[in-house]
Amino acid sequence: MVRLRLRGALGTGLLLLAWGSLLVQVLRHFAPGSASVTDWNSDAAIPVLQSNDPVFDAFRLYYYGQDRIGAWPWLLGQGWRALTGFDWTPWRVFVWQATWACGACLALRGLQRQAGWLMASAFAALALLSPLFQVQLFALSQPFSWQLTALFLAWLTLTRLLRSLAEPTSGRGATWLQAAAAALFSTLACWTSPTSGPLLLVAVVVEGVRVGLGSPSVRRRWLLLAALVPLAVGISFESWTRHLFHRFAKRHFGYAYSTPLKVDKGFLAENARAILSRIVEDPLAPVVLLGFVAALVAAGYLLLQLRRRALEAHRPETELAFLTIAFVGGALANAAIATLVLHVRLNDYDIRYLVPTLVLGILAAASGVTLALHLVPVLRARAAGLSALAALGLFASSHLLVPPRVPEPTLELAQAATDAVTARAGETVLLGDYWDTYLLGSLDPEHRLLSVSVDGDYLRTPFWVPRVREAQHVLVALYQGQLAGSAERPNPWLLQYGAPFQLEDARWAVHPPFVFARYRSARSQEVPLRQESAKAFTPCEPDTTVTFHFELPVERGVLLVSTNAPTSGTVAHAPEGAQARLEGVASLWLLQFQGGTRPLREVTLRTGPEPRPGGCWYRGVTLLRLEE
Repeated sequence: MVRLRLRGALGTGLLLLAWGSLLVQVLRHFAPGSASVTDWNSDAAIPVLQSNDPVFDAFRLYYYGQDRIGAWPWLLGQGWRALTGFDWTPWRVFVWQATWACGACLALRGLQRQAGWLMASAFAALALLSPLFQVQLFALSQPFSWQLTALFLAWLTLTRLLRSLAEPTSGRGATWLQAAAAALFSTLACWTSPTSGPLLLVAVVVEGVRVGLGSPSVRRRWLLLAALVPLAVGISFESWTRHLFHRFAKRHFGYAYSTPLKVDKGFLAENARAILSRIVEDPLAPVVLLGFVAALVAAGYLLLQLRRRALEAHRPETELAFLTIAFVGGALANAAIATLVLHVRLNDYDIRYLVPTLVLGILAAASGVTLALHLVPVLRARAAGLSALAALGLFASSHLLVPPRVPEPTLELAQAATDAVTARAGETVLLGDYWDTYLLGSLDPEHRLLSVSVDGDYLRTPFWVPRVREAQHVLVALYQGQLAGSAERPNPWLLQYGAPFQLEDARWAVHPPFVFARYRSARSQEVPLRQESAKAFTPCEPDTTVTFHFELPVERGVLLVSTNAPTSGTVAHAPEGAQARLEGVASLWLLQFQGGTRPLREVTLRTGPEPRPGGCWYRGVTLLRLEE
C-alpha cells in the first residue's frame, strides 16, 4: 500500500513538473509581442478590454459583438478585478490563458492510464512546435485554448461518471460529485463553443458502450443514460445564454449580433471537398491519417474479439480501442459540422474551424500507437513502459526544438501611444477603423479611451455609441485603415452614428506608427431637413433622385451623407444662381453649396446609373450651416 502511494505521488509530481515546464516554455516564447503567434491587433485586444470591463450584463456573456465564443474566462477576470482592483494587461490575460491551455495535458494524462502520458506529450508537442497551434492556442483572440481544455476535462469527468454508474460499489456521494464536475466542464466547453456538445456526445456514447459491455447488471446499463444529463445541462446552458445575449443586444443596440448558423444547402458536396482538402494540405495530415487508420485497426480488433466472445471491457487493449474510435468519431463530427454550416464557407473554410479535428486525430494516433504496442505479444508486457518512453522522447524533443522568440513591436508601440494619449487627453472617445482602435483602447485598464469603430465598420462596443453622440471632441486613430481618411489626409468632416464632427487638428498627436487627429462636434451647426423622393433614398441604389428641404434657409452649408457608395455619376443640383459641389471622401459624401441672390431652401441629388458594388451601406444624412 505504501509503495502504491509513493508511486502515485511520484507520478503526480512528475506530471506537475512536466506541466510547469511546458507552461514556462509557452510563457517565454508565445506571449503577446511575439511574432511566433501574431502581431498585436484589435481581435486580440478584445479579451483584455473585456476583462477590465466594470459592467456585468447579458452582452458580456460572449466575446464582444458576436455569439460564437463564450466569455466565461473574461467574466471571471471582470469578477476578480471587481473584487481586488486587479488591472488586466495583455501579459496577464495571456498568463491566465496559457495556464488553462496547458491544463489540457493534465486532463489527457488522466483520461487513460496506458496512453495518458503519450497523449499529453502529443498535445504539448503541438503547442510548442506547430505554427498553427501556436496561433490557435495562444493568440488572445482564439477560443481553442479555453475550449479544448474544458472539452478534455468534460470528457474525463463524463468517462469517470460512466464508470461510477456501472459499478455497484461506487458511493452515491462520489457519483454526485463526478456528475457535478461533468456538468461544470461540459457547460464551460459548450459555452466556449457549441461544437463541443456533439463531440462530447460521441465520447459519452462510445465510452458508454464499452462500460455497458462490462456491466453484468441490466439495471446498471440503463443507469448509464444518466451520464447524458450533465452534457444536456451544458448544451442547454449555452443555448440559454445565447438567447439572452441576442435578446439583450437586439433590445439595447438594435442588432442581435447573431451568427448565421444555417445548413449550407446546395453546397454540401463542395464544402466536403474543401474541408477534406484543408485537412490533407495541412502539415499535420500524416499524423491525423495515422489516427484514422488506428481507429480502423481498433474497430477490427473489437469486432474480432466480439466474434470470438472474448471481449473484456476492462482490458487495456479494449479501453484503448474504444478511446481511439471515440477520438476519431469526435474528429469526424467536427469536420461534419464544418461541412454543414454556412458560416464556414462564408469564411473561406479557414483552417481554424478544423482545429478540433486535427487535435482529436493526433490524439487518436497517440492512443492507437499505444494500442499497437499492447497488441504485439512480444511487447505487451513492456507496452506501458514503451509508451511512457515515447512520451518522454516526444516531450523532451519538443522542448529542444521550440523556435526562439522573435519580438514583434506593435504591442510595445501601441502601449506607448496609449499612455501618451491618455496622459494628455484623459477620458475621451477614440474613433477609427476596427483595426486601429481596440488595440489601443484595451491597453488602458481604466477605459479612458472609449474605443468605437467608425460607422460602417464592425462594431464591438455598441454600449459606447451614446458617448460618441454626446462628445464635444473625439480623437481618430489613423494607423492601417482608410475609413476615416489616412494619416496624410484625414477626412475634413465626419458623420458618426448621426453626430457630425469637423477636423480641428490633423496631427494632434503623432506616435509612430499611430497618428491621432482631433475633431470637434458640429452639433451646434445642424439644420433640420426633410427628404422628398419617389422611394426611400439610398446612395446604394442607381438612378435615385432625392430633394432635401431645409427647415431654415441656409446661405452656405455642407450636406454630409454617410455612405461608402462611389460618387461617380451622381449629380448635385441647386436652384438657379446657387452653387453646389459634390465630393467623395472616405465613407462620406460632402455636398457643399452656397446660395446666390438669396439663401437656399433645398438641394437635389441624383445617383448615377452604374450598379453599386456589393457591401454598399448608407447610415444617414445631416445638414450643417457654415460660417461666412
